[in-house]
Amino acid sequence: MKRRNFFGAAAAAVMILLLSFPRLSLEGARNGLLLWYQTVLPTLLPFMVCTNLVVSMNGVVFLTAPIAPLLKRLLGISDSGCFVLLGGMLCGYPMGAKNCSEFLSQGCLSLPEARCLYAVSSFPSPMFLAGYMMAKASQSAGTSLLVPLWKMAAAVYLPIFPMFYLASLLYGFHDSRRICQAAPESLKLFPSLSLDEALMSSIQIMVKIGGYLMMFSILARFLKLLPIASPKLTCLLVSAAEMTTGMEETSKSISGLSGVRLILAAGAFGGFSGVFQVKSVTKNAGLSIRHYILWKALHCVLACLILTLLLAFPR
Repeated sequence: MKRRNFFGAAAAAVMILLLSFPRLSLEGARNGLLLWYQTVLPTLLPFMVCTNLVVSMNGVVFLTAPIAPLLKRLLGISDSGCFVLLGGMLCGYPMGAKNCSEFLSQGCLSLPEARCLYAVSSFPSPMFLAGYMMAKASQSAGTSLLVPLWKMAAAVYLPIFPMFYLASLLYGFHDSRRICQAAPESLKLFPSLSLDEALMSSIQIMVKIGGYLMMFSILARFLKLLPIASPKLTCLLVSAAEMTTGMEETSKSISGLSGVRLILAAGAFGGFSGVFQVKSVTKNAGLSIRHYILWKALHCVLACLILTLLLAFPR
C-alpha cells in the first residue's frame, strides 16, 4: 500500500508539473515523438517485422548459419542464443531483450543462457551508431580529434565478450561443453504469423516505445532547466533520462574527448527510457531488470575504456 501511495503521489506531482509548464511539456513531447517518427520507427520497425516472420517460420538457423559457429566457439551459446545476440546487435533497443524473453518462455533457451544474453544483447543498432551517434560525436570532437566509425563500433560491441564471460560465471553458464543446445525443432513452438499479424504485433510494441520516448523526452526537457553549474552534469542527467536527447545536448555543450565519451556512454547505457522499453518487453520473472541496469552501467565503463585506448593510437 505504501508503494502504491508513493507512486500515486509521484503521478500527481508530475501532473501538476505538466500543467504548470505547458510550453515545456509540449516541446518535450514534440521532440520525443519526432525522434520516434524520424529515427526509431524507420530503423526499428522493418527489423522487428522481419524478426517476427523469421522466428515464426522457423528460419532462425538459416539466418544465424554464417556467424553461429564463431559465436558458439567463443561464447558457447545455442543457435537460439546466436539469433538473440545477432538480433539485438542489428536491431537495437529493445529487440535483444524482447527476443531473449520470448525464447526463454518457449523453452528455446535455458535460464542461465537467457540471463547471460539479457545482460549483453541490448545495443544501439549499427544504423543508429553510424548515423546519429557518429554525427553527434563528430560535432562534439571538432576538427582536433579524429574518431573513426570502426573505433566507436568496437567500443560499443567489444564489451560483449568480457561481460558475457562474467555473466556466465555469475549465472552458472561457464561450461560451454555441457550446454544443452536447443534443437532447431523447438523453434516451431512459436505460432506461425502472417505478414499482417507480424506487422500489427510490431506496431503495438513501437507505439509503446514511442510513449516512453515522449515521456522521457519531457523529463529531459525539464532536467535541462535545473540550476546546475556544471554542463557535464546536466548532460549526464539528460543522457541518463533519454539517450538521444542527451547526445544532442552533449554535442552542443561539451567538446573534445569528454563529449565523445559521454555520447558513447549514453549509447551504451540506452537511458532510463531504454530501461523502461526493455522492461516492457520482458515477461519472465527470471530476468531481472535491476541486473540489467547494472550490466548496462558496466557496459558504459568498458565502452569508454576501450575507446580511450583505441584513440591513444593514431592508426
